[in-house]
Amino acid sequence: DASSNEYPPPTLVPDPGMSAGEVVTAVLAALRNNDVPHPNRGIETLFGFSSPFSQVSELRLKGLKPEAYYEFLAEMDESKAFFTHEEVVIAKADYSPDGTRAYITARLFGETSPDGLAVNFILSTTGDDEDDCWLVDSMRTPPPSRRGGRRNRR
Repeated sequence: DASSNEYPPPTLVPDPGMSAGEVVTAVLAALRNNDVPHPNRGIETLFGFSSPFSQVSELRLKGLKPEAYYEFLAEMDESKAFFTHEEVVIAKADYSPDGTRAYITARLFGETSPDGLAVNFILSTTGDDEDDCWLVDSMRTPPPSRRGGRRNRR
């Protein structure tokens, strides 16, 4: 796999040195390179950057394993772009007035998402000291009816 030579997985997860936008791009790059350096490392990275308040963390507490979450995501058409995108563009980034929440929209472009699939992230940090990390509270794609533009239906 050519991407394995080019993609260095994050070494510190979560990483207090990363901005909210860097966390978003790191998680999306990890998912794109899900099996580098071993199977489901991308899902493990998502797990590592997930806040205790996220649905992912709740499911992990109930025993969700990376393999099962990959299978769940890979079955849904709207999630295929997580693993196949070629480019990520941060389309929008807003922060709460107190600076502890970030609202970021990333667009994923690739063969399965030529028009750019929007992925909405909500991240949070306690922001109390330099060891605090931005963590993902939510990562969602809008429902098809809210994606805009015309789509070919088959």
